[in-house]
Amino acid sequence: MVGLQDSASANLGPILPALCAGLSAAVMLLIADAAAGALAGPIAVVLMVCLPGFIPLHRSSLTGPPLLTITLLMLAAMVHAPRFSLAYGTLGATGGLFVATEGIGLPLAAAAWALLQRVRGRWQRVGLALAPTIIVLVLAHLFGGAWPHGVVYAWRGDLDRAWHAAATIVGDQMAPTITRPALWFVVVAGVVIVTLAVIVAAWRRVTRPPAENTVARRVYPVAGLLVAALGIGLAGRALLVHGASEPDLVAVMPLVVLAVLALVVSVATLWASWPRWARAVVVLASLGWIQAAVRGG
Repeated sequence: MVGLQDSASANLGPILPALCAGLSAAVMLLIADAAAGALAGPIAVVLMVCLPGFIPLHRSSLTGPPLLTITLLMLAAMVHAPRFSLAYGTLGATGGLFVATEGIGLPLAAAAWALLQRVRGRWQRVGLALAPTIIVLVLAHLFGGAWPHGVVYAWRGDLDRAWHAAATIVGDQMAPTITRPALWFVVVAGVVIVTLAVIVAAWRRVTRPPAENTVARRVYPVAGLLVAALGIGLAGRALLVHGASEPDLVAVMPLVVLAVLALVVSVATLWASWPRWARAVVVLASLGWIQAAVRGG
């Protein structure tokens, strides 16, 4: 873990991943419950835990679990307290600078969300969102050497390889146990299209006046900002950091969990308007995916 000696970092396992898993589940439950009702919370947690990469991430990494937890905590702070930019800006700086460089895009999401608040003094809130990151970088250069240590910046141009690696990991979470490339591509493409369609339909529903559930209205733009910021951070690492590794579970799992949360909230939002056969299809598909994910994990 960034900032810890090898012995101290090793002594954290397996306590830290276990604590992060429990905290991630609790935050996921609270956000889904507030946005879409009491039943959506447990379903979101079950789907998150059943992801084929969730257990391996918490079993083999000391940076991935806290990065995932901090991302969800950031989401909760941005949704429930959008004006408290110092809080989610501090979380973003912690995740991107101290925990894992894969989360370097989190401070960008904090600043963007503060800028999107149509309230008086939003530029001051943008400054507060970026203040923790700026302070850490200045102190690191003045007293602790350049951050991060041992990083050489140079143009690489390996963006296509990085996106291919990230897309492969995301696809493996969507289509577990499928090994044939052609079938894997068809299933992943179908899941992506259906997921995007459901999320867009639900987002249009919750933003249509009169919309009283402000939590549900904020979940979509906040999750989208976090996904975009994390993606920009990964793209920046692939293009500018010499010797940077391709995206792995640590980098990609927050993106997958955010998508799961948005999908669960969307299905819960549209559930009452769907006919019975559509609900049956959703239930059967969910149970089939859980069974395949448990086998694949």
